[in-house]
Amino acid sequence: MAVLAGYGVLLLANQALSWQARLQAHRQAVDRVMQPLTAAGSRLDAAGLQALLNRMITPGLTLSLERPPVSTESQPVFRRRDGTATLTSTRALDLDGSVAVLRIVQDVSAAAERERFTQSLLFVAAGVSSLLTSALLRPVLRRGLSPLDQLSRRLAAMSSESLELERLDPEEQPRELQPIVVSFNALLGRLAGSWERQRIFVDGVAHELRTPITLISGQAQSLQRQADASASIGPAVRQPLRLIASEALRMGRLVSDLLDIARDDAGRLKLRSGRVDLDDALLVAFERLQPLAAGRLKLQAPTEEQAPVAAGDADRLQQCLTNLVENALKYTPEATPIELFSSRHGDQLIAHVRDHGPGISLAEKERIFERFARGTLQSSVSGSGIGLSMVRLLMERMGGGVRVADTPGGGADFQLLLRLADQPGLP
Repeated sequence: MAVLAGYGVLLLANQALSWQARLQAHRQAVDRVMQPLTAAGSRLDAAGLQALLNRMITPGLTLSLERPPVSTESQPVFRRRDGTATLTSTRALDLDGSVAVLRIVQDVSAAAERERFTQSLLFVAAGVSSLLTSALLRPVLRRGLSPLDQLSRRLAAMSSESLELERLDPEEQPRELQPIVVSFNALLGRLAGSWERQRIFVDGVAHELRTPITLISGQAQSLQRQADASASIGPAVRQPLRLIASEALRMGRLVSDLLDIARDDAGRLKLRSGRVDLDDALLVAFERLQPLAAGRLKLQAPTEEQAPVAAGDADRLQQCLTNLVENALKYTPEATPIELFSSRHGDQLIAHVRDHGPGISLAEKERIFERFARGTLQSSVSGSGIGLSMVRLLMERMGGGVRVADTPGGGADFQLLLRLADQPGLP
């Protein structure tokens, strides 16, 4: 742009200078014509003036004598007609006591053509110079911006787990970026301190809550057993006891999830990797969760006579299945079934928890697995927003993953992805 602007200024300057030079040459030619006429003064008559004009034949000039009322112009007039460019000046003369007008026309077509050719050359030079400048500046700009690219990649590689360790060396950056790097390092320090305080707070609160919740759950279950064994205690007491025991168990799982999240943030979450029979794991989950599902939970028969064995943590897999089944029970209509079954895709084993509810929109299929995120349909139902994020966390730590697909006919199919246990390097 700077090159083009420079050439634009140069073009305008050249045009203005050419016009001034052309006017100057025209005025000098007019002065040469008028000099003998002015010296002759009023002594000239028409015949004498014509004879004088014939002797002053000048190449490129056309002289003609006209009578008023032809007006005279103080400045030369430029005209272009039929490919010919002219400059015309008019001067008043005293002829035999009367006024006559001398018209002086100069043909400047050659000069105008040279100016047009010069402008064309300037246009071409501007285009070529712009291309050459762009080609030469491209590697210079790329080399100059490479520190920004490197800094951007370093920043993108940072995570919450590495805030305490990651720092950028200002000496490795150009002088212009060093103040930014220093400020960014200070920001990382503040973020790391805030993140550590938050982790310690969550870890401490979860530990403090675990003991009273365990006591509440144990006492509620004990009272519930006593109420079930006593005929004198009616439903008015048994129902609140069941509710207390159920909510205490739910709070206990929530506290355990918070502890696991805090341990994972601190890099202290440990899982036991072993061999897991996926069909047996689904059967255990079915038998354990069936009383909570009021007959809605269905277990499909295995599709293979000898099911492959997966690699993972059996207890954590049960925790993931529990979260998914409870999530399906909470957010789907009561009359719809929830199906448990397994499948295989290549070197992956898949545990399915499929419902027939309203399903999940495409925009929310990834967001619902984020920590404390909840879907649109979940906003009307109470929940912590960490159940699905906990499922993804545990599955990823087992070397697998979780995803959600659409159920044929409507609904959500949550899929737990596990590796085959017979892969090289696995126990």
